[in-house]
Amino acid sequence: MRAIEQILPELTQKLGPLEQQRQATRSRRSRGTLIMLAVLACGLAWTIALSRFAIWATVVGGILTMIALWVTYTHELAEPYEAFRKQFKRQFISNLLAAVADEVRYLPDGDRQILQDYQHSELFTTEPDRETIEDSIFARIGQTDLKVSELHTEYKQTTTDSDGKTQTKWHTIFKGVFISADFHKDFRGKTFVRCDVAEKNFGRFARMLQKPIFSDLQLVQLEDPDFEREFVVQSTDQIEARYILSPSLMRRMFELKERFGSEVEFSFLRSRVHIAISTSRNFFEPRLGKSLEDPATLRESLDQVSLCMGIVEDLDLNTRIWSKR
Repeated sequence: MRAIEQILPELTQKLGPLEQQRQATRSRRSRGTLIMLAVLACGLAWTIALSRFAIWATVVGGILTMIALWVTYTHELAEPYEAFRKQFKRQFISNLLAAVADEVRYLPDGDRQILQDYQHSELFTTEPDRETIEDSIFARIGQTDLKVSELHTEYKQTTTDSDGKTQTKWHTIFKGVFISADFHKDFRGKTFVRCDVAEKNFGRFARMLQKPIFSDLQLVQLEDPDFEREFVVQSTDQIEARYILSPSLMRRMFELKERFGSEVEFSFLRSRVHIAISTSRNFFEPRLGKSLEDPATLRESLDQVSLCMGIVEDLDLNTRIWSKR
């Protein structure tokens, strides 16, 4: 990826109109907040004043105050911010991505194509009932094609109590950043690297609990104790799994988990590596309080891009050790 010193001059030339929109949006939000406070104060005063005459006057006053607050919030705060947010993603983030990748297509509202890779990864066995997709990126960095997207999948659970009342609850399957990249090798088997909670809590005794039951997956024991404390490896091909998980790749996977500071899981299937990074962090969102022309703002956004798209460099995917059949 290109250095920030190379990107900064290119982007600052394009940010004038967007920075003006940010300032206007911030001013409008401040004005809207003052209007809402004034409406709330007037509404409360009116409601209190009329409450001594009739209860209906209190109710009407409260309803009118809520309507006025909702209209003010929508037109002075929510709509201007959403308009700026869309322009920020279309202009600022798009230009930033184009500056660091050889080929890139960015879809701020997401692309359901990422769901195919999510399903092909076989990292999650529960079928989702609904999905939320945002900030999908399709890029080529060097020789490696890369797909990145913020993704939230959920399943629905419906229960009926003794009184016959039905209640629906939604449960998260995965929420975070999902990544799929070309590994440039046609895998014979399937290899999964998952966070090893049992090893941390129960030590090596936990390996007895990790052995798959009723599955063709086998537990793969490696010679890196630090890696095995963080991850459990299962594969249908022990030899291939050890071949894939070289000491250098294991070190890079370990460092990647440290960089995100969250659970990271991998699967190696059909010539691709799939990476599921569990995080509640929302990437590529604008901050009205910071100037877009401030180098610190650009550096912060570039750090987010580096986290998501730096996987190619982090895992050294452009180094072609194998050839596809």
